[in-house]
Amino acid sequence: MPTIVDQTKQTTRTGTAAGAAPTTAAVEGAPRMRLSPKTLYLAGGAAVLLALIAWGVTVSGKRKAEYSARALDEARAVAESGNLPLASSSLQKVIQSYAGTPAAEEAVITLNQVRLVNGQSELAVVNLREYLNGKHDPQYVAAANGLLGTALENAKRPAEAAAAYRAAADASPVDYLKADYLLDAGRAFRDGGKAAEARAVYQ
Repeated sequence: MPTIVDQTKQTTRTGTAAGAAPTTAAVEGAPRMRLSPKTLYLAGGAAVLLALIAWGVTVSGKRKAEYSARALDEARAVAESGNLPLASSSLQKVIQSYAGTPAAEEAVITLNQVRLVNGQSELAVVNLREYLNGKHDPQYVAAANGLLGTALENAKRPAEAAAAYRAAADASPVDYLKADYLLDAGRAFRDGGKAAEARAVYQ
């Protein structure tokens, strides 16, 4: 018949066996995480899809640039033919349909040139100032300010025209264009009765 001491020892050994930490062999034998073929296929498919999207965006951008350049050439041809109302409508379509392209930027300049030919100087002033409120490449900023100066001179506002020409000179990346814009600014200052400012510009 087992004594109380024997029963206590047996209970202690049993508890130790039940609560013991797993052996090294048990840890090494645990199952490892493995990606299923389905997961690998999904990951590969996602990578291919991203590559296709990037390719599509690049191709779409090139096509948009090509179409916009063609549309701009067609609108300019209409303007050269003398049909200015149709040219204005065509240029506005280029601006709206191909926003963000170089052709759309050039269409803004050409449209306001057409407006000046039509005697719509005030409309050109409003449109060019609205355009210049945005961020654009320096070459377009220079061209827009130069055209704005012309529109303001036509509207008999020489002081404002001189400021526009100075802004065009500051933005122009080409030296000879800077000089042309400064000459225009000097003329506008002179016509506005500001001889000192005109001399400073010419110097």
